[in-house]
Amino acid sequence: MTSLTSVTLAHKPAEAVPRCIHVDRASLNVREIVAGMPLATTDAPERADVLWMRRGYRDWYARLRPWQALNHIPNEGVMTRKSDLAGALHAHGQVAATGELSQRDFYPASFRLDDPGERAAFLAQLPATDSPDKPWILKPSSLSRGIGIRIGWQMGRLRELLRAGRPVHYLHEGQAVPYIVQRYIPDLLLLQGRKSELRIYWLIASLDPLLVLMYRQGTVRLTSREFKLGDFDDPLIHVTNTYQQKLHGGVGPDSVLKWDFPQLQAYLGREKGTPADHIATVLVPRLGRILEVVVRACVARLRQRPASGHFFGLYGADVILDDSLTPWLTEIQKGPGLSYDDAVKQTVIPPMLRASLELQMQVLQAKRGGVPLAEVPVGPEFLRVIGA
Repeated sequence: MTSLTSVTLAHKPAEAVPRCIHVDRASLNVREIVAGMPLATTDAPERADVLWMRRGYRDWYARLRPWQALNHIPNEGVMTRKSDLAGALHAHGQVAATGELSQRDFYPASFRLDDPGERAAFLAQLPATDSPDKPWILKPSSLSRGIGIRIGWQMGRLRELLRAGRPVHYLHEGQAVPYIVQRYIPDLLLLQGRKSELRIYWLIASLDPLLVLMYRQGTVRLTSREFKLGDFDDPLIHVTNTYQQKLHGGVGPDSVLKWDFPQLQAYLGREKGTPADHIATVLVPRLGRILEVVVRACVARLRQRPASGHFFGLYGADVILDDSLTPWLTEIQKGPGLSYDDAVKQTVIPPMLRASLELQMQVLQAKRGGVPLAEVPVGPEFLRVIGA
């Protein structure tokens, strides 16, 4: 791996098919969506401009030709692994630029339990007496779909383990996965009495120069049971992940577990008295500022990549709104959930993916032609997070 500050893409061979994409067979939803786009497709990845892969993509890190782009940035785990994201944000907070949004304003207090310094810091800040209105959430650092999550407020056993220097991890498929502990957000914005979480979709379209965009529409996930600050072992109250809701019987024929942003806006107008453009003019720009801090905290690692080829990434971000409508980032998702088997995601995922892939093609064409990325047209469906 070499650290690069700029990239020049060689021209694609003249005999190659223009605007061509390869989508591997594991990416079924993407294949369906791409079929309706004005793009050529190929089952031969070596012929494609853009390679979209769900499996085996690491084999291509060092095989990409200078004019190709792959949908995984080699060191993206610095954002998508919970422990790495916490470490990057903590380190960035030491050197953040004046006027930049502080992580304390958008990231719940988080400690990596496999880091001796953060273990000690977590213990030091715990009060002498635990309180049920100040719970914590334990998350396996590299797992998704809500697997291994534990919530509670009685820290006695955890104190003992940490003071004794004993490992605290989740055993998953024979592997010990370290935990991160994160302050649970108790003063939640409740939607019809239920806990909720936003999923936003965003794109690192270029690393050199840096171009980051956020799709303005997202989804809202709700739990199936009404919220209360208790019964922390019940995922139907506390875990918004749809996989966990299905796993624990929270999905019935009449269940409504997803909203789109217009539904959220309408609810906020009725229940909180927010203006009709609150999401567009207040929330979306704030989310953009949060993503900017995340990328700047991680960009040095992200830029450590093979010298040949171009890398981009489409990500999810999970955000919880508190009762004052302040957004709190909980994690970044490498696989942002591209299924669209419900009515809400059918309105969000296909147009979001089409727009992202079209933009990526234009970024590649601009780089080949030496055109500044500021001249790449970005539609109104995107917010520019970083980049002219």
